[in-house]
Amino acid sequence: MSFLVVFGCLLGSQKACGQGGDLLIQQYGKTDIENIGLRRWNYDAHLLFNRFNTSDRETKGKLGMSIGASVQYNFKKSYGLRSGVTLHRINYAYDLAADSSKDQLIFLSVPLSGRLYPVKKVVIELGIVYNFFLSTKGDPPANLEDESVSYPSGTFNDSFGMLSAVHYKVRNRFSASLQYQFQKNNTNPLQRETSAFSGLLLGIHYTLLSDKISPN
Repeated sequence: MSFLVVFGCLLGSQKACGQGGDLLIQQYGKTDIENIGLRRWNYDAHLLFNRFNTSDRETKGKLGMSIGASVQYNFKKSYGLRSGVTLHRINYAYDLAADSSKDQLIFLSVPLSGRLYPVKKVVIELGIVYNFFLSTKGDPPANLEDESVSYPSGTFNDSFGMLSAVHYKVRNRFSASLQYQFQKNNTNPLQRETSAFSGLLLGIHYTLLSDKISPN
């Protein structure tokens, strides 16, 4: 309960801070998807800039891109679920004296997350994500080619992770998001490569169906 009060204050809502916790909680409990203009089902397409890095190797993360689509289901009250698919292109470089080569990985992520609508225009999201490894290219020490080559099968694997995000409706069907995601997989500690990553994603989302009423 106190979370709702603190979150309202952090958003800079003087009204939310001044009216007291009990009143804010009562108002939130009465909020439903019709009152804030949400549809029960909706869909979006999204484009995100990501910066992933390995979480257990000496590397430096670089800018990458993610693209995908999702489906949302909203319950009677102001919370819901989201799932979909997102294709991540992850880039990083090794930060070793004798190895500064770059790797480029492609994962397909399938999230399942809960969504909370504490105030109009703002969505808080927390969930799990499963990442299907698709392909990679890089410069392993044994590479004798002039260009990047594919790694042997089994070098990288599918992985399980978690995500948290905040979305803000910019206008009409567009919203912006800031997301943190990490994925982990049991990797041989003696292996140069790893399937454990964490990163930030900054994205823009386009909702296919407009709100029933204006979110203003």
